[in-house]
Amino acid sequence: MSAQQARQVGNNIGKSNGKRNWQTSTLVIGVFVIVFGFLTITSFTQQSPTIDEPVHLLGGYSYLKWGDFRVNPEHPPLVKMWAALPLLWMDVHDPRPANALWKQILGTEPGGPVYPFARDMFFARNDAARLFFYAKLQIIILSIVLGIFVYLWSCELFGIKAAIVSLFLYGLDPNILAHSAIIHTDLPFAVWFFIGTYFFCRALTELTWVNLLLATVVFGCAAITKHSFMAIVPVWVILGMIKIFSSEPQSRALVAGSRLASSRIQKMFVLMGLISCAAIAAYFSIWAVYGFRFNAVPGGEAPLFMPQIPPAHKSIVEIIRSFLFEHRIFPEALISGYLYNFKIWKHSAYLLGKISEDGFWSYFPIAFAVKTPLPTLLMLAVSAGWGWMFFKKRLTVLLWLIIPALVYFALAVLSRFNLGIRHLLPIYPFLFVLIGATVHELWREGLRSARGGLLVLGFWYLWSAVSSYPHYLSFFNELAGGPEHGHKVLLDSNLDWGQDLKGLKRWMERNGVTRVQLVYFGTADPKYYGIDDFYSTENLIRSQLPASRPVDLPEHLAVSANFLFGGELFLPGELAERFRPYRSRQPIASIGSSLLVYRLNLADPRVYEDGAIITARKGALNLAEALLDKALQLDRGNANAYFQLANLMARQGKFDEAVKHYREAVRIKPDFGESYLGLGRVMAADGRFGEAIEYFRAALRIKPEYVEAHENLGQALARQGRVAEAAQHYQEALRILRQNRAPPVRDP
Repeated sequence: MSAQQARQVGNNIGKSNGKRNWQTSTLVIGVFVIVFGFLTITSFTQQSPTIDEPVHLLGGYSYLKWGDFRVNPEHPPLVKMWAALPLLWMDVHDPRPANALWKQILGTEPGGPVYPFARDMFFARNDAARLFFYAKLQIIILSIVLGIFVYLWSCELFGIKAAIVSLFLYGLDPNILAHSAIIHTDLPFAVWFFIGTYFFCRALTELTWVNLLLATVVFGCAAITKHSFMAIVPVWVILGMIKIFSSEPQSRALVAGSRLASSRIQKMFVLMGLISCAAIAAYFSIWAVYGFRFNAVPGGEAPLFMPQIPPAHKSIVEIIRSFLFEHRIFPEALISGYLYNFKIWKHSAYLLGKISEDGFWSYFPIAFAVKTPLPTLLMLAVSAGWGWMFFKKRLTVLLWLIIPALVYFALAVLSRFNLGIRHLLPIYPFLFVLIGATVHELWREGLRSARGGLLVLGFWYLWSAVSSYPHYLSFFNELAGGPEHGHKVLLDSNLDWGQDLKGLKRWMERNGVTRVQLVYFGTADPKYYGIDDFYSTENLIRSQLPASRPVDLPEHLAVSANFLFGGELFLPGELAERFRPYRSRQPIASIGSSLLVYRLNLADPRVYEDGAIITARKGALNLAEALLDKALQLDRGNANAYFQLANLMARQGKFDEAVKHYREAVRIKPDFGESYLGLGRVMAADGRFGEAIEYFRAALRIKPEYVEAHENLGQALARQGRVAEAAQHYQEALRILRQNRAPPVRDP
């Protein structure tokens, strides 16, 4: 055979292999889209929107339809706008003319009135199920795009078999499946982080207009998806420095005739050019997504509320804010969002049953360990232990995957912004590509034991996805004891994000339960799903009517895991204390591990006391009084019920009745210091400071370290002009507070 014939045969074989690989890739991606789409769509249709989704969808719709950026400035607009895009072609009823909360949003920090407004818009005035269905599909599309790029990069680096493994890991990971259908910034940011780094690495190898353009455009998308997009910069800088100090040349094909950059200076200029183009793209994208308009409200009719910064940083932050405003460096809504995120940077967190005001450095390592499927962790350990043997000749390629994951993970740990595993989503695609390569190399080694172990891990991984369906959000691996024990380790978006109202309704129908007491961590409206909640607005209003004075308290309590196990973090102290006893009780049902259902003993007066505290906080004072009356009917010697009833009377200005009930509580329980404090407060409110002082002193005789009694006694003494004595009690209160201040929570 001649050399020409041999070349022809080689070309034909190459074309044949290329066609076969293209067909295989098309088939693999097609199967992935079908399976992934089925799992995500059928999962979210069985669940209610999570707590922030109504606000995010409202924000996106208001940006697109009304050109108004007052809603949810704490997150940039892109993902919210993308999710709300289908709503523009639907008949969506506008609640603004009839809802005064819309104007109140401007004068408050993010949160507050925007949540009830979003609830009214989607669950009262529109068909929430239909709107959220199409909005969530938009996020799934982004997730599918990310999966395709995981496959493509893995295929380019390690071949088609490794890419299949990487896509298998991505498509069945419970955390990816959970957040792929949630209208939030977390998974979309992972999309831009991974795809942007993919094109950035391509540009480092071969600087073409396509690679340059796509890397910078994707970076711009990241900038208008999440405020933490700056985390990409150190990752890219480190990857660029690795390229600079490597011996590998860099191809520059921006103009006709490819040139090689081999010196460090040349490579440095290329890196600086890439970062500069990305910065320009980000700045342009920020202004473009806000319509090149400074004011959040169309026409600048009213300013957007600017969060107040803690005094320790207020001066410097105020100087920066004033400069940005004066020169209009960024849009108003973006500045507000950055201020808000700066304010809440020190965020309270729950970990292993403990709460810290400043977060835990060990939060994300533990979250990663218990929220990642064990087969993934095991294969990651194998990749770390033996993977270097497979890739020691391709160290740069290995670093492309390791550096982004390590740097981002380290930044998450240092931030202590402990809100959930969702903040680690950007590292997973890199790990999937790395593991895919390791699995492929191990399989290619041909050892029977290695192949057998890989098959076991593969089926185990598949079982993790199947067994946790459709409750992917509350997934915990075997290290945590599964979802039913997840609350012992983590709460919030790791377990309970308000996603299981539909599940509660299905449980009620199966068990013939018509009404419940629902204490729910979420924004969705239980009534929309057919749940008759004793504490719903309609029931509370109806209960205020005289004809409905008799109390028919449901015997089932459904309480969100966040409130039950993290009440100190999510609830006022009094309510958190009321739910504490339920932690040691066995619920009769667990709805997706996020809602726990208990059957109550309606002969127990404490049940009515709990109901009274909840209804009083919701403003239904008459109903709260009726519930306390019922508690006293069951137990006339219940000092706490008299105390709660006295508090209720005092709140309504019925001081004589309050005094009567406080005194009855003290008669039953002479050492009831809280009742003496209540008596003192009532007397002080009625201007009877002499009697108030005596009651405060009585409270202190029972509880000498009673801070509230010292404070109130100081106030009463000051009103009588006894300033020196008042100062003594103020100082004593401060001493006790300093002495009893809980030490910083130690990481377990």
